[in-house]
Amino acid sequence: MLHTETATGETFELLKTLMQDKEFTNFYLVGGTALALYLGHRRSIDLDLFTPFPFDSETVEKYLVEKYNFDSDFRRNNTLKGTINNTKIDCITYAYPFVEDICVSDNIRLYAMKDIAAMKLSAIAGDGSRLKDFIDIACLSVKLSLSDMLEAYQKKFEHCNAISPIKGMTYFDDIIFTEPIVMMKGIYDWKKIQKRLYDMIKEENTVFQSFPV
Repeated sequence: MLHTETATGETFELLKTLMQDKEFTNFYLVGGTALALYLGHRRSIDLDLFTPFPFDSETVEKYLVEKYNFDSDFRRNNTLKGTINNTKIDCITYAYPFVEDICVSDNIRLYAMKDIAAMKLSAIAGDGSRLKDFIDIACLSVKLSLSDMLEAYQKKFEHCNAISPIKGMTYFDDIIFTEPIVMMKGIYDWKKIQKRLYDMIKEENTVFQSFPV
């Protein structure tokens, strides 16, 4: 059962509509909104729709404009970004292997939790500026141990070293702390998030009992 309360009604209705649209059969929800639907930990309103297959972004853009009044912000080969009724939507080809099978719940197709964990660790190891990535990894600790997440990371990104995300989890200088955060359970407290990240590294095989709020 998905935590649909984490998305606004308008966003979730759009997601359901796109999931039933035959033109989006091979697109799957990923990122923070997918994770929020799994965990119910925070509000998330963007739709990241990834496909393992190449697609004609110009054709998809035209279709979305005509059917959904899509407002395009960015388009290039296999990438399309914009908004539909104030909901930000990204359509991207993402050819990395799946760690686990696609999950289908309430007619919504989502990347599995381990795949999302691997992608969040990759973001932290790479850019390391998005506060939500750190919060999401900390909250994921109630479902997966860090050891589980790192195993998924190395399966998805075969040539990447697990040391990079571990270092990234304790490097906070690049984080943009002005990013608005709305927690669904408890009150956002960076110190608690930070402590959980350190605890995850100390207790790599531990699945924690509660969110760090």
